Amino acid sequence: MARQWLTRRALWALAAPLATAALLIAAGAAGTRAARAPAPPCQPWTSTLPPSPGAGDNQFNGVTALSACDVWAVGNYRAVPTGPLLSLAEHWNGTAWKVVPTPNPGTSINFLRAVSAFSASNVWAVGHADDSTLILHWNGAAWAQVPSPAVGNDLNGVDAVSATSAWAVGDTVSGSTQKTLILRWNGTKWSQAASPAPGTDSRLDAVTATSAGNAWAVGAYTPGTGGKTLILRWNGTTWVQTPSPNPSGPVTEMTLDGAAATSASNAWAVGDYSTGTSQLTFIARWNGTAWKQVPSPSPGSEPFLFGVAAASASAAWAVGATTTAIGHPTIIARWNGTAWKQVASPSPGSSASFLRGVAATSASNVWAVGDFSNGGPSQVFAIHCC
Repeated sequence: MARQWLTRRALWALAAPLATAALLIAAGAAGTRAARAPAPPCQPWTSTLPPSPGAGDNQFNGVTALSACDVWAVGNYRAVPTGPLLSLAEHWNGTAWKVVPTPNPGTSINFLRAVSAFSASNVWAVGHADDSTLILHWNGAAWAQVPSPAVGNDLNGVDAVSATSAWAVGDTVSGSTQKTLILRWNGTKWSQAASPAPGTDSRLDAVTATSAGNAWAVGAYTPGTGGKTLILRWNGTTWVQTPSPNPSGPVTEMTLDGAAATSASNAWAVGDYSTGTSQLTFIARWNGTAWKQVPSPSPGSEPFLFGVAAASASAAWAVGATTTAIGHPTIIARWNGTAWKQVASPSPGSSASFLRGVAATSASNVWAVGDFSNGGPSQVFAIHCC
């Protein structure tokens, strides 16, 4: 599974010209966390394209929102088409998007996959630099690299519960074996936490938390052949594997790329799977007792869901992309409390468009980010609803 997943990410996230992915939502559980200061007034945002600083590919992978005028998006870009990957962070202040300088410790690869904000002066972004984990912190004035345990090579998701509690998840690879990786921030340093790693290969792609004692991490593992969903739960003391639903019939590859929770009895995990002959989206919900698969739209011939955000038990959004006869358009699905329905979504690229991350502070303040291509280097874009 490790090599299959890297190939899938390469095809959808690293290959030129468009792609050079869990989001993960920092504010999805805003209603259950420590109260934040009231959001300052700001001008409404229309669909202005953020800057794409690179002459090569530009890509957004994750987004987090504190208010309608305090939003971060992260990813990567190439200053020149054949140059190294550089980390990318951009901030929306209610009027315009602005590129904010970020560290690039890697010589060839600096990749930010996810971002989570607890406050305007406490934001985390994670990914990898060359073959090491990469963790950056925004203190309200600048981004700085923060030491992380010298294990693994990739962080895919992050969520901050408070100034002294945050989680980052990913995977560690040794030879041809891939295992789960979980890091914890205690207010002073990041340290590795023990995590179940079932099967011959396992990984974590996203994490979401509603409190210091309740968090979920999702991904997938290989039980020998095929693929299975992997869902871990933090109970305040340890991470334990939780029974999770899987599609019926043969599965050749499986992934859960996004997670969001609003309470101890309402959480979502989204992704996709392949039967060998078809590709389908996958959505599961935690109802406080068990995880259950929920029917989800699977438009096109090769649909993927990369991220999910939840504002309440009756309002959630999942984003991704698909393949059709006319290109690679975006996907947005909305949960209305009863069912997931596909809704119209912008696809600015003539050759391909992707939505890779989504965040929500309320049912009327939802942000999604991604990238698109008109046949040349990819450009970043962002949308706001409603």
